[in-house]
Amino acid sequence: MSDSNERDTRSDTELSIQEYRERTQPIFILGSVRSGTSALGNALREGAGIEGALEGHSSTLMGSLFQTLDRVTGNFPPESNYLINSLDADDLRSHITDYFLAFYARQCPAGMWADKSPDDFEGAPSIRSAPTLLSMFPNARFIYCKRRGIENVLSRLAKFPQVPFWYHCQSWAGTIVAWHEVREVLGDRWMEVTQEDMALEPGRVADDLGTFLALSETQVSGIQETLSGRRPEQTRPAQEVRQLGLDETGWSQDNQANFIQTCGHAMELAGYRLAGSGQSEDQKVIRLFHISKSANPGTPSINVEPNRHRFLSEAEFALAPLPDGERAEATYPQIELRAGALFRAVVSLISAVKQDVWFGVEVRDSLGSCVAETSHRLTSGEVKSLDLAMPDLEEGLFTVTLWTRTDVGVTVGPVDAIWNSPTFFLPTA
Repeated sequence: MSDSNERDTRSDTELSIQEYRERTQPIFILGSVRSGTSALGNALREGAGIEGALEGHSSTLMGSLFQTLDRVTGNFPPESNYLINSLDADDLRSHITDYFLAFYARQCPAGMWADKSPDDFEGAPSIRSAPTLLSMFPNARFIYCKRRGIENVLSRLAKFPQVPFWYHCQSWAGTIVAWHEVREVLGDRWMEVTQEDMALEPGRVADDLGTFLALSETQVSGIQETLSGRRPEQTRPAQEVRQLGLDETGWSQDNQANFIQTCGHAMELAGYRLAGSGQSEDQKVIRLFHISKSANPGTPSINVEPNRHRFLSEAEFALAPLPDGERAEATYPQIELRAGALFRAVVSLISAVKQDVWFGVEVRDSLGSCVAETSHRLTSGEVKSLDLAMPDLEEGLFTVTLWTRTDVGVTVGPVDAIWNSPTFFLPTA
């Protein structure tokens, strides 16, 4: 038997570190928390059959050690008579790198494996460790999961409400800046995947991943199937139908200002606008919030029990239909509208059993006459954009009603009929 065949049959622990480096093809999944890293990691593990832990974070620790080393050793004047100035920082960095390379060799097989390490630590240490990881693993590939700042912070607030708003902003912006600084040194070893594309175009994302990672057709099909199903960490159906403007978030003026100050540069760096989809920067926006959060001039009302009109997040609420085809309604009076106004909302339906629910919006003038209305019928698990263009009318105050209902005679099971960011966009005067 030849030497090369002997190497192929040895266990990973029997390989030399150099052989392990040459034979290993790690896939490092990077990005901010709440940006689709869990969905992608699950797709590679479950869909493509690539080995990997639920999360890694060894690179997070390694990157944090490097940041601490640089911060501490750079804190003292080099001419001072301090013992730490005798420390060889490059030598210590090399020892740290060697330790983690040996750690990976003990824990991860030679060959292809995936490591998902989303960043939520100060300074984005996992992302900033990418150049070192590439020096450790010359065959490594890096996939950056990207999500727009407004949607990311909204998702962070829903998942981690105990964390201060300012930290969510700072953390997201830090990952964007870090990624743009390190990706240039990774050569052709990186690609970006957006949360929106994973949710809305899983087939294209699967094909792109297959090309980038040289996967088989079976693996690509498995990735597409996994991305098309319910994803880990997902609490709602995919709702990346359109991008929200700051005025649509429900955040206070102070928080909006904080976001602009902290995330404005990162938004521009990543190619995002502060305005939402189809919205100009100076366009007036009127959001219809959950009634407990409403900032509208009139007092909104509901015709259902409060538990049927539930606050879910700053951007969304549930309005469960009533039995036997009766409409559940949330009504907003004294909404100032004008000709050319556009209503838009993302509506979705979640239920344990298959059922249909109608979602609708109607606009009435001061005399009670209906001037505009539209509706959509959704089946469990569906997500749609509900749009209504206002006809030619004089500027004035109108009453807007959002409603849900089933067909007459249909029994309503447990269901979440969700309104996400119901908004009027008004043309500039």
